[in-house]
Amino acid sequence: MYSLRHEPRPWQVEASQRWRENLRGVVSVVTGGGKTIFAAQCIENFLSKFADGRAHIVVPTLVLLDQWIVDVKDELGVADSDIALYSGEEKAKEPKRFNIFVINTARELLRKIYPGAPAFLIVDECHRAGSEKNALALRGKFDATLGLSATPVREYDEGFETYVVPALGGVIYEYDYTDAKRDGVVSPFELINVQFDLLPHEAAEYDALSQRLARMLRRREEGAEIDEPLKALLQRRAAVSAGSLLRIPLAVKLAVAEKGKRCLIFHERVDAANKIVRALRPFETRVTSYHTGIPPDIRRDNLWLFRRGMFDTLVCCRALDEGMNVPETSVAIVASSTASHRQRIQRLGRVLRPAPGKSIATIYTLFATEAERTRLEKEADRLAEVATIGWARAAVSIDAATPNRR
Repeated sequence: MYSLRHEPRPWQVEASQRWRENLRGVVSVVTGGGKTIFAAQCIENFLSKFADGRAHIVVPTLVLLDQWIVDVKDELGVADSDIALYSGEEKAKEPKRFNIFVINTARELLRKIYPGAPAFLIVDECHRAGSEKNALALRGKFDATLGLSATPVREYDEGFETYVVPALGGVIYEYDYTDAKRDGVVSPFELINVQFDLLPHEAAEYDALSQRLARMLRRREEGAEIDEPLKALLQRRAAVSAGSLLRIPLAVKLAVAEKGKRCLIFHERVDAANKIVRALRPFETRVTSYHTGIPPDIRRDNLWLFRRGMFDTLVCCRALDEGMNVPETSVAIVASSTASHRQRIQRLGRVLRPAPGKSIATIYTLFATEAERTRLEKEADRLAEVATIGWARAAVSIDAATPNRR
């Protein structure tokens, strides 16, 4: 009935064999490694076993819902008439062979829709289901289950073990950057970490918060229960660095230097993203933005036009950390980020997909503090065998903030 458009890669064949043993489990796949084709394999196998079966695909965002529509049509030849969509924007009148849900909607609707036919539950970015509220989307007795994520285990709680594993199964296969680089699945890439100095008033505020943190940590060592205040203070200090004014002109200068290449720029703040867009326009850069401050129709149009090359630079916040597939993107500029390892993996993955004519992907990361440097040094040690890693120093002045590689 449905057949794969692409020949599966060896890792996909091996992982599929593992999954078929029990028709359940979580597969950890590096972003860009080919999880969609793997999932399509599993769907093909499920429907060959259950001729009247239905696939129920749960995703965390509308961006990923749009991506899955394209993927099942392109990879399996699924007709529009066989696809039903369920989100805050639209809800199908009846289930079809392929049912795609945003997780917020799946919490209530999926359990009402899936009975009546053999059911295969696929949860993309399944770590997002590891909370009490989102785990409601996993309720039910399914004939097959599959979880997909580049980083399935959650960083700050036991939600994966508590909610995801009982519903979907444990991790049955892992495919990381080292595997993907060895197999030529991801593009060769370089990481260029660009250090700059906080402005004097920013540095003074950061140092004052660091001193408060040191005192608070001593209190915790003495037995004080201060986890929440400590977390809040860490967030305040991180926000000082993330909001540094120099991140904007430095990101702009890097983007201008890479003009003509497909480029993604990440910043944590919507107002800063808008400033970067405005600052790039005088340089005749074809730039637009994608974030939650933009009306949905315009936001989707911006993404569609970037995919098709009408824009060559897209400035975004967190909305595209998961779910965007533009293999032609060859440059990422991380102007500002959180301490999340998962976010970092997702952002690297936005530019690592191979494409014709793409010889290397370049990821610039701006950093100002020792905490940021420590995270980047750990990453450098971890990726030393698969990436070229360089360090640079940016000028301190806003007017002369061009980094020089060394």
